[in-house]
Amino acid sequence: GGEAQDGDGGDIIFSHKFKNFELLLDWKVSKGGNSGIFFLAQEVSTTDADGNERMEPIYISSPEYQVLDNANHPDAQLGKDNNRMSASLYDMIPAVPQNQNPFDEWNKAKIMVYKGTVVHGQNDENVVEYHLWTQQWTDMLQASKFSKDKWPLAYELLNNVGGPEREGYIGLQDHGDDVWFRNIRIKILD
Repeated sequence: GGEAQDGDGGDIIFSHKFKNFELLLDWKVSKGGNSGIFFLAQEVSTTDADGNERMEPIYISSPEYQVLDNANHPDAQLGKDNNRMSASLYDMIPAVPQNQNPFDEWNKAKIMVYKGTVVHGQNDENVVEYHLWTQQWTDMLQASKFSKDKWPLAYELLNNVGGPEREGYIGLQDHGDDVWFRNIRIKILD
């Protein structure tokens, strides 16, 4: 294990790609904390008007399982129908029931991805289910902050999440807040 200190930072990304899997882990945040768990993410580089290449952040190409202190972070009240609270598919589907433990307490997260079906679990309950690469998925993207009009590159990448092989990296977000992860386990479902 490792521990980041003040001034360190950056998302933690697993070294290889996953396709069909179940990810289990425990997480907690400090008061007002915000983070996320990304999956099927791609390495994306773009070139600016001056010809400089830059790597895009992981969230531009990946669904996000929200990790948040619902009671104290303002993002919990934004979005629509609580779709930015803990365990939600960020800005698209709220976690129901919303059974998050308070800040500084451990929560159990589960993300299962199998042939396009995705299930989010929180504290031993399934709270979200959706299906990638479907019209429903495209419609949800279009109704979110990742819409074609609001963020064309994110819309294109997320609409084709996982790229042509439908696989990608798992990442843990550095959002600048104190967050802890432990007991990280991945089971391949192929």
